[in-house]
Amino acid sequence: MRRELRPLIELSTALDRYEPLQPVVPLAAATHRELAPVHDAIEAMGQRLARRVANERAFTAHAAHALRTPLAGIDTQLAVAQREAPASLQPRLARVREAASRLTRVVTALLALFRSGVDLNWCALDPQALLETLPLDGMKVQLQAGTFLWADADLLTAALINLVDNAVRHGATQLDGSLQCDGQRQVLRLHDNGRGATAAQRADLAAALDEQAYEGRMGLGLMLADLVARAHGGRLHLPAVAQGFAVELELGLPNSTP
Repeated sequence: MRRELRPLIELSTALDRYEPLQPVVPLAAATHRELAPVHDAIEAMGQRLARRVANERAFTAHAAHALRTPLAGIDTQLAVAQREAPASLQPRLARVREAASRLTRVVTALLALFRSGVDLNWCALDPQALLETLPLDGMKVQLQAGTFLWADADLLTAALINLVDNAVRHGATQLDGSLQCDGQRQVLRLHDNGRGATAAQRADLAAALDEQAYEGRMGLGLMLADLVARAHGGRLHLPAVAQGFAVELELGLPNSTP
């Protein structure tokens, strides 16, 4: 039995090492004639997957330019209109400009979502300075100073933009943060004073994150933050808090991320 099952065990071991998106790690050749059709089918499937991912990355690169340029133009024209319009139109133009700004943030998040499968550009970031560059809509942010976070700046920024936007939309006016690192994991904790969620809602969101079953159970913000955290070798946690809402972005380090 061991002798007859050995070819399957060898194929299973080869599949563990097979990476269709990296041609330098090809699928080892089948050791038995009977397994050759299975081997060829898996290799063909890997090639189709690699082509599809390559096409999606090419689309994302083109979409980034095609979408950001007109959105930037819209914001510029709205800024000019605000300067020239009478006072009676200022509130309406301000609302239109905020809607355009939110659309820009959503587009940025979606592009980052496509990017979450690529190699990370690790760099040392000041989380306090990073948060202060985000559109806070008047919300105050306080985070311990002097601590650096290792992450991909573009992906982390996209995740934080959506988390901050969630907090603002749920009535938050204050966001407190902290960062802990034990040499293997970094945990960026953000706690707002908004309306928060019920215990049942938080439990359902946490279960959806555990299962990565996002569709229909959460919005873009939490889903994107979890995907960004997982791309960094970690995940998103939702700790229970007495008031408001809290998230913990657990991230790996450059030398610990798979």
